[in-house]
Amino acid sequence: MSVNIDEKLKGIAGDPREFISRLRLVDEKGIDRRFDSPFAEQRLALQDFMSDATTIVHYKPRQIGDTTVASAYNFDYSYWTNDPVRTLVVAHTYDATDSIFDKLQYFHRTLPSALHRDTLRSSRKELIFGDTSAGFRCMTAGGKSGGRAWTYQRLHADELAYWPNAAEMWASVTSTMHDGPHKKIIILSTANGPGNLFHEKVLAAQEAARAGDSSVRFRFFKWSDHLAYQREPPKGWEPDQEEWDLAQLHGLTLPQLYWRHDKVNGVNGIGLSQFRREYPLTLEDGFAVFDGAWFDPDYLNEVLSSVKPATGEMRIFERPYPGAVYAVGIDPSWCNGGDYAVAQVLSEDGRQVATFSTNKGGELLFATKAAELANHYNKARTLIESNPGGAGPVVIREFNKAGLPLWHQPPEPGKKRSKNHNYWTTTRGNKEQAYAHLRQVVNGDALTLNDEPTVQELMHIREQSGKIEGQDGYHDDHADALMLAEWNRRTLPAAKMPAEYRPKRRYKAHRNPFMAAQDTRR
Repeated sequence: MSVNIDEKLKGIAGDPREFISRLRLVDEKGIDRRFDSPFAEQRLALQDFMSDATTIVHYKPRQIGDTTVASAYNFDYSYWTNDPVRTLVVAHTYDATDSIFDKLQYFHRTLPSALHRDTLRSSRKELIFGDTSAGFRCMTAGGKSGGRAWTYQRLHADELAYWPNAAEMWASVTSTMHDGPHKKIIILSTANGPGNLFHEKVLAAQEAARAGDSSVRFRFFKWSDHLAYQREPPKGWEPDQEEWDLAQLHGLTLPQLYWRHDKVNGVNGIGLSQFRREYPLTLEDGFAVFDGAWFDPDYLNEVLSSVKPATGEMRIFERPYPGAVYAVGIDPSWCNGGDYAVAQVLSEDGRQVATFSTNKGGELLFATKAAELANHYNKARTLIESNPGGAGPVVIREFNKAGLPLWHQPPEPGKKRSKNHNYWTTTRGNKEQAYAHLRQVVNGDALTLNDEPTVQELMHIREQSGKIEGQDGYHDDHADALMLAEWNRRTLPAAKMPAEYRPKRRYKAHRNPFMAAQDTRR
């Protein structure tokens, strides 16, 4: 090798672990440090990369450092080889591509002077060492740059599940690979539902492992193995039944449960469905969301098994409590045999207490009954959809005649609230925003759903061609009314509940599995 290496450092040339431990990186806290204290998952990942396997597939949660250690391993390999070994790195976004390339450059720039070697190129997302022509090219899946200009011996496919046109892109980059002693394909990704290329690679890798194929190595990292994924709960916090069940089944600690709870339901929570994709606990978690479903189908199936079949147009699940505050959402229609007109009633704490739906009798009859329903629930504040050409104005008029409070559009900063803007006009933007919020509270079990038609519709809500709506052949009127009711509920004024008022729990109370441990500390 042409690089002049200090005698004291010669030993690290054949020891990837030692060399990688000397690399420097900027960690998630922005601190420059040596890569000498990897996570347990990173040590296992490096073990896989250093094996004789030519294909490594890692199914992982977010932010466990797998990409960093893969970059470090490939850097070590390219740095010490005497052959012109080229590695292609393909990431799912331009930001991810930049991040990986910055890591590679930083590894090289911060090496001890005794180990430093010149580069032929260190730009255009290429890092090429001058004496061997070994190096890297980093590119973005679906980007304008292509990988056909080079022949590659190694491939790092990062976040494969999120590649646009993944099958076409995969065929393109693998067609440039050279079979030989340096060949290595490393696939790292979080899941993104079933049926995509990454899911296929996971299934194929599992099958290869079962068949004893030593050329393929598969590893699943569950989020609970990552030590950073835990947080001390506030005093008095107690998990719900589903969380207790997880604790008992998977041996989770209370700080792990609270971290998960906050990640799902917190201010910046992502909802249960997305959490399962990005932070799997089982092999099935990341592949459980199917067919573009907007809401978690597994959870909704569980809810559906516990609700009673719907009977009649007016379905009352809980009678109003004196002093309690309720929110109503209305998706109107002309009630002439087509779309349904639906009124949903939610309690202040998110329980579906009543639903009224009909598609016959005319819009005036619906409006009259919907106003009676809102009045029955302590003059509940109501959010009514009113789109051009729709039946919304008829419903609004009846509510005004009855003297019932209507939701008001929040004023823009520095402006007074409009006296007239007391209804909802659907746009692509506000529907997307409201449905994103609804997904979070539904998948996070923050709403108690009792109405069978509503749950059925939620199971068939899809994002199609940039629109959120019921899939072909299914209504979405109950879902839209629930969206409006929840959007209304989230800003309800606080009310002092009567002492006798107690929210109903979906699950029966079970003994806290951590209680025994807590008792011993008393």
